Amino acid sequence: MIPYSDALRIVLDHIKALPAETLPVDKALGRYLVRSVKAPAHSPRFEQSAMDGYAVKMTDVRRARPGKPVVLELTDELPAGDQRRVALRSGHTVKVFTGSRLPRGAEAVVMKEYVTLEGGKASIEWKVAAGDHIRRVGEEYRRGDIILPGGTRVTPPVVGMLVMLGKDRATVRRLPSVTVITMGDELVPPGTRLGPGQIPDSNGPAVVAALRSLGVAKVTHRRIKDSLSALTRAMKSGVEKSDLLITVGGASVGDYDYVHDARRALKVHDLFMKVAIKPGKPNLFGLAPGGKPVFGLPGNPVSALVSFHQLAKPAILKMLGAAEETPGAVPVRLKQTTRQKPGRLGWLRGRTEFSGDDLAADLVTGQDSHMMSGLALADVLVEIPAEATGARTGEILRAVRLDWDS
Repeated sequence: MIPYSDALRIVLDHIKALPAETLPVDKALGRYLVRSVKAPAHSPRFEQSAMDGYAVKMTDVRRARPGKPVVLELTDELPAGDQRRVALRSGHTVKVFTGSRLPRGAEAVVMKEYVTLEGGKASIEWKVAAGDHIRRVGEEYRRGDIILPGGTRVTPPVVGMLVMLGKDRATVRRLPSVTVITMGDELVPPGTRLGPGQIPDSNGPAVVAALRSLGVAKVTHRRIKDSLSALTRAMKSGVEKSDLLITVGGASVGDYDYVHDARRALKVHDLFMKVAIKPGKPNLFGLAPGGKPVFGLPGNPVSALVSFHQLAKPAILKMLGAAEETPGAVPVRLKQTTRQKPGRLGWLRGRTEFSGDDLAADLVTGQDSHMMSGLALADVLVEIPAEATGARTGEILRAVRLDWDS
């Protein structure tokens, strides 16, 4: 067995980002930017009002207070989008709106709530400070600033930002194609009436769903019986037709576990075969001839999905060009004592909630590797160090967020 950190490093060292493609910005959602995007101009580009109100000079309003109004001549108005360049004269005010270009000489904007209009006069009863409600040129960013670094995921705000930066297209990494193979004579498709000894193939739909949550649309799932020849054919097809191959199950040492033999038949160069983690010890990763990555996940449902999240997902994020591939972690305070046999990094499934100033983790019921009910309710993997015999109530531990879609 190798430590998890070594296994993850090996995976990421042997995964390459996929080629780039350029898409309309509204088609790039969920992808990752290949290159950084810089600002072509300052933002704001011109001084503008942050409120509906009245542009004033400070010399005219210094004495204004609630109950002590200052009266100015209302001489113009500038709706948002008005291109005129208006000058503000002393003793006068100009009506402006949110986003309006300010008249020359404006030093503050008084909100309309504090102004009374009567007969072309504006009565101001408010203590005005210089710069009130003015958006200054370049206060958000300056021309040439990097606004969206390479590797940024295209989310709805990023789409909006690209458009604001004058972009109608985005250069992103193309999506990978993935083949998922599940195996076992006992497995039947979802919804099948179960016979004696049969179980639903939950691993296939779950891993396919995990891939689609990451934006991977081209997923082929094949469910096959316990047959070395059938498995070898399916894996050969997956290697030839996909960017990534994932098998689930059949990677242990049982009489009907054929994954090792099939990998040897396909000349897969295995880089590791066991990882010191619980759940998920029988994890395989290697490269087929030509460099195609081939994962072999364990067959127990929790082991399969946890292994996907911790090893296969970082590989896919790197293929997609994500700036951060590794799972994020947070400190949590454990709510109950737990024990483990030392030797493997433990990932206990938990749910988090704030307790005072701390983020507390409550371990879910059902921690065995076949108990999907616990993982279905969990939002973190609470880490128990490999050398530890467990952890006590109240202990601060590292927890990996179960983010399935990013």
